Amino acid sequence: MKNKYILSVLTLTILTGCGGSSHDDEKPPVEVEKVPELNAISVSSSPLIKASESQFSQNLKNGIFKRYQEQFPNSGQTEQDAVASPSLPKDFSQTNQQEQMVDEADRIKYNGELLFIAAHSANDIDNDSSQGEHYIRVMQRDVKGELNQIQTLPYSDSPWSDQQLYLHDNTLAIVDYSPSYFTSGTSEPAVIATSDIVDTSEPYFYYGGAEFELSFVDISQPGQAAIQHQFKIEGGLIDSRVIDNKLYLISNYHPHFNDFDTSNTDEDTVLENYKKLTAEQVAALTPNITDTENNTSAELVTPDNCYISSDATDLDGFDSLITITKIDLTNPEQRESLCINTSVHGIYASENSLYTHGTFYRDGVDKTIIHKFNLSGETMSYAATGEIEGHLGWGQRNLRFSEFEGNLRAVTTTNLPFNQQAGFSPLKHQLFVLEQQDNKLVSIASLPNDTQPQPIGKTNAQGLVDEDIYAVRFAQDRAFIVTFRQVDPLYVIDLSDKTKPIIAGELEIPGYSAYLHPVNEHLLLGIGQNIQNWQDPSAQEVENGAKVTLFDISDISSPQVINEKVFANAYTPAEWDYKSLSFLNFDENLLRFTMPVEKWQSETNDDSLYQWRRVSELAAFEINTSDSSALNYLGSSKVNYENISADTQPYVWGGLDRAVIHSDDLYYIHGNYIWHSLWQTPSDNQGPL
Repeated sequence: MKNKYILSVLTLTILTGCGGSSHDDEKPPVEVEKVPELNAISVSSSPLIKASESQFSQNLKNGIFKRYQEQFPNSGQTEQDAVASPSLPKDFSQTNQQEQMVDEADRIKYNGELLFIAAHSANDIDNDSSQGEHYIRVMQRDVKGELNQIQTLPYSDSPWSDQQLYLHDNTLAIVDYSPSYFTSGTSEPAVIATSDIVDTSEPYFYYGGAEFELSFVDISQPGQAAIQHQFKIEGGLIDSRVIDNKLYLISNYHPHFNDFDTSNTDEDTVLENYKKLTAEQVAALTPNITDTENNTSAELVTPDNCYISSDATDLDGFDSLITITKIDLTNPEQRESLCINTSVHGIYASENSLYTHGTFYRDGVDKTIIHKFNLSGETMSYAATGEIEGHLGWGQRNLRFSEFEGNLRAVTTTNLPFNQQAGFSPLKHQLFVLEQQDNKLVSIASLPNDTQPQPIGKTNAQGLVDEDIYAVRFAQDRAFIVTFRQVDPLYVIDLSDKTKPIIAGELEIPGYSAYLHPVNEHLLLGIGQNIQNWQDPSAQEVENGAKVTLFDISDISSPQVINEKVFANAYTPAEWDYKSLSFLNFDENLLRFTMPVEKWQSETNDDSLYQWRRVSELAAFEINTSDSSALNYLGSSKVNYENISADTQPYVWGGLDRAVIHSDDLYYIHGNYIWHSLWQTPSDNQGPL
């Protein structure tokens, strides 16, 4: 089964400055009398090799030409099936991230004095602009803990993109991009944008826009903060990380070639098109980076630092480039890039390694292909490739990975064929431990297995798993997995012997956790939903709503609930975005954290008519991490526009809510504005600021 791509990618215009340069190793075009029978485009699980320029050029052009031919099914060729980490010791909270030494982008950044908020004019009070405009609010904290705006910084002319920030010393980095996403399978093609037709009969990964922006702001004088460098990079941003003050951008680029004659599919026209593409300089088919200040462009990556599959032949090809770019935050002009001539859907990063992953359907089942790159040296380098069965679900896929003591652990899900007797498609959840052996990532253990056959997930009467995975988190030599149908089985997996993983314990409670946060080796925090088990008439009545649960995991064979808090008929964005949570280790035995909560409630107006009102709040909690461990809810800071006309109040999605905890001050960021309170009395707040 082929991977589905945007067919119109071949007709898009090349940005000015994309091509023209030649490279010494690129072979001159050879006169051909017949178009070779190219193999179908597929993603290989073989290790990568650094290609010569001629190998890279041919592999890329083969992929472009094959994609062109796929527009015409009768072109004469037969298509083949495509084969948490604890907070750092500071007195203020920072972005919640998966790995302690790996920073992640967010819409706010704070350094203890300056707060930067990626704002949008559509979320302004009394906004009368017909066009969305992005800007950065620069807020400064004074000795009394008050935040005052000292600067607004407009920086982008892309009104409907997303913004993510990084902060390092005197540099603020802004990434402005269109997000990538998966479409769900449908029976009809869908129109993504003008002339962009996507066949969504199976899930499809959309790589975002045709380019993204990267800006660097000098904040050494905050009141005069200004953009020092700004770049436009061709391709769609997949993800980013900052490790050891180096920014890593992972992006996808579909090459553009405009000179195909698509008016005819006769043999002579196809041959002439093949000759045109063969004669094209490879530099015209690779992504560029443009300095917007002087409008000069350069190749983002050169063929001498690109990789192809080691099993690629002269008849194989792929028409997508994944680029990994490293930029020094202290000197943005210093950068290096490498590329992979394949497809990637996401990343996971540890302090020393970056892993790319992509899931592809082959041989009747999903397979996830993983490439590992070393980041610890002066330059990036390819390390190894592996393949495991299954896919990574639909949300927060990076949390299904963890590197520990040089090994990669991963949790996947396989959708099995529809079972007529059971009336549903069973699921198979697996945990893999992968070890690098030369240039391969080899599975040295998996769960379930012959000696540990217990499935991950509860089974029905036929012994089939019908519960999906809702949360995965690794912590040292343990893994925690939550599956759900109507009750939440929390599985604790012992990985102390990496070759013999076992399910050490499990716990069933109503509802589920969608995010798990290791507090320490004895405590685990779960955030999700409390849901009544309507399938079991004898089940205990529970209150539906957003739920925070503190688990005791000191005995991994018998995890227990210490206590929990439910927000009736509410949800929390933390279920799908862990960056909405803020954590602060206040002292040795006290962890403070916040969680945004939203719900709709009805009210009666003066005419005795019901109307719905959205309530947005920031819940504040403390966890006593001593022997008397307990989860304590202190109250909530609520969004209040009581002095502002209802007609001018912005509609802000709670998924953008963030918070900063600084000692005994709590700052709740909702949209473009801030509500400030003291930690012990969060409900007594001041705002919007």
